[in-house]
Amino acid sequence: MFIFGVIFALVAGILFGLIGPTTKIAYNSGASVALTIFLRYAVASIIILPFIPYQKNLLEIFKKNLKYFLSISAGSILLTLGLLTSVIFIEVSLTILIFCLYPIYVLLFSIIVDKEKISLTVKILFFVTFLGIVLVIGPSFKVINIVGILLAFLASLGSTSMIIVNQKMSIKGISPIPINIFINVFNTFFFFVILKIFFSLNFNFDINIYLLILIPSVCYSFALLSQLIAIPKIGQSYTALFLYLEPVVGVLGAVFLLKENLETYQMIGASIVIISLLSASFISRRN
Repeated sequence: MFIFGVIFALVAGILFGLIGPTTKIAYNSGASVALTIFLRYAVASIIILPFIPYQKNLLEIFKKNLKYFLSISAGSILLTLGLLTSVIFIEVSLTILIFCLYPIYVLLFSIIVDKEKISLTVKILFFVTFLGIVLVIGPSFKVINIVGILLAFLASLGSTSMIIVNQKMSIKGISPIPINIFINVFNTFFFFVILKIFFSLNFNFDINIYLLILIPSVCYSFALLSQLIAIPKIGQSYTALFLYLEPVVGVLGAVFLLKENLETYQMIGASIVIISLLSASFISRRN
């Protein structure tokens, strides 16, 4: 069961990492940010809807655990809004660096609040992996804006809260499918209302634009589901650690899909991250 959890966490990291470069391709082709946000949750809702008839007492589960469902959905909203708006004020690389602090927040929460026993080796791997991420991203500090930094920090807290709340929901016996259904359906309606009232949500785009947006939307849908499945199997700390694969895949995706250059220090950073994750996988299986 543990190895399956690791596989699902790695799949989540890979698919989350592909969202950035594939979304950038859609933007470069003329897709709007508003439409991209809305379709992310709408497509995920459509994919998960066929599972609804097979869920027993779904409404009762939602009613009894409403605070958990609302909390994890709020985390998803903070993550999406924080990431997509922070890049307006600061460099993308700095946004990703601040955002990628969330596995460390999860680790600290697990140790201090949940009193989870985590070996010194795994703790060291968390920080070594983060150092590898710093090299991979190569953050730029030329543009420092407190609003952008706070928005990126909110995105990181959103991701942290999603993982922590998911762990608590799994302990209560709530399976990943109801969580996935609630997050995506709730956020589809939430963003439709917000984008219609405060922004320009325009559906008048060429079919090719919709097809391009469909790629990151599908990646998001299966990435979220994989993350929700991984947490009950391997816990919030290990899931957060394996999700460090996300920025590495994002950078490699930019190289292969967007024809961006990969510097030597980025390759070194990617190697550090991959070796750290392989070591974590070996240690976790041994334990």
